[in-house]
Amino acid sequence: MKALSLRARLAVALVAVALLAVALAALIGNLGLTSRLNEAARGRLADSATHVADIAAAAYKASGGWSASARDELSHVATLDGLHIALELPGGHRLSIGPRPAGVTARAPVLEAARPVATVVVSAANGDLLTPEEQHLARSLDELHLIAAGVAALVALAAAAVLAQTLTRPLRRIRATAERLERGELEARVAPGTEPEMGAVGRALNRLAETLGHEEELRKEGVADLAHELRTPTNALLSRIEAAQDNVLPPEENLAAMHAEAVRLTRLLDDLASLADAERPGLLLDKQPLDLADVARAAAESFSPRFADAGISLAVAAEPAGIDGDAGRVEQIVANLLSNALCYTEPGGHVTLATRVSGREALLEVIDTGIGIPPGDLGHIFTRFWRGDRSRSRATGGTGIGLAIVNELVRAHDGRIEVESTVRRGSRFRVLLPTVDPSRSASR
Repeated sequence: MKALSLRARLAVALVAVALLAVALAALIGNLGLTSRLNEAARGRLADSATHVADIAAAAYKASGGWSASARDELSHVATLDGLHIALELPGGHRLSIGPRPAGVTARAPVLEAARPVATVVVSAANGDLLTPEEQHLARSLDELHLIAAGVAALVALAAAAVLAQTLTRPLRRIRATAERLERGELEARVAPGTEPEMGAVGRALNRLAETLGHEEELRKEGVADLAHELRTPTNALLSRIEAAQDNVLPPEENLAAMHAEAVRLTRLLDDLASLADAERPGLLLDKQPLDLADVARAAAESFSPRFADAGISLAVAAEPAGIDGDAGRVEQIVANLLSNALCYTEPGGHVTLATRVSGREALLEVIDTGIGIPPGDLGHIFTRFWRGDRSRSRATGGTGIGLAIVNELVRAHDGRIEVESTVRRGSRFRVLLPTVDPSRSASR
């Protein structure tokens, strides 16, 4: 069975509430009216009994007993008042005045000189407590209640339809926007509304759409940049192969150039694989207590020949700084920062690698005297493939991925990375990681 829409459920709920309210009002009204009508009828019957008792007392006194004339007088009263009357005499004898009382009865004592000589028993002639007029009134009120319930149901149905339409309109707008987003229309937005709750949902959906649009732009830019980065070494390889086929260049020189381009292409693919690993949700890290200084010294020793070949001095100031980290991943962070400094520092420059404890954080710094980063570029340096100076990057072999890897790995270690840079004076990269007791890392 197909489920009802929200609009239909709202309409049914509103109609049900209206009908329930009318039904309760009718029920309470009927119960109250019936009890009051019955109470009034009993009071009227009791008054009739008292009135008949007074007449009976006067007839008894006038005739000196329950003579035929006294009974005739009571019979006349019964006919006029629409009653059935009986007299209960002392000793249990019952004296009927016409038909015997039936149904609901009322009693009243007949007094002669303050002495009871009988008890009058009366009932309505039709045997019912209510008079025909009262019964007609009760039926009329019941009919009015039914009519009121029908009118209320119709009004409630109309009001429910209008209210359901009004209440679900914002939801339909949101649904329509969500369906457009599902179809790939990332420019779709929910129009602002006046309803606070629905407005908040609409704004949240708009922010999601903006995020999806931004991610889509990044994806397109990433694909374009990746195609560009792959095209450069691939075209170079193709041109070298064609030159070799045409015997244009010496074989040894051509082979060396082809090898360099192949190495560059391999390094780019390796960096892409590293970035994919670093961005993977739930990146698995084998965290153990370690000393950041040991990792820094090992990385510096590995990079020393490259710095020496480039004519750049490398100084290490490693103070103990205990952290919980994945040794291989932390070494990758240090290596990428050193590689970045090597790429953008000119011969004769200086690079410093330092570690220490700063407050409750372990600090890793890589400081260079390189070309620096313009202020407008600082917000983009951790974006994959982004480089402020592409020609300089190609000359130094940069791929534009190293800092993006660093950023993801630092986040995976619950840390943060900061950068300060001045054009033509150099840059300072600062990685801060949660520290642990140095004794734990020392005992490792």
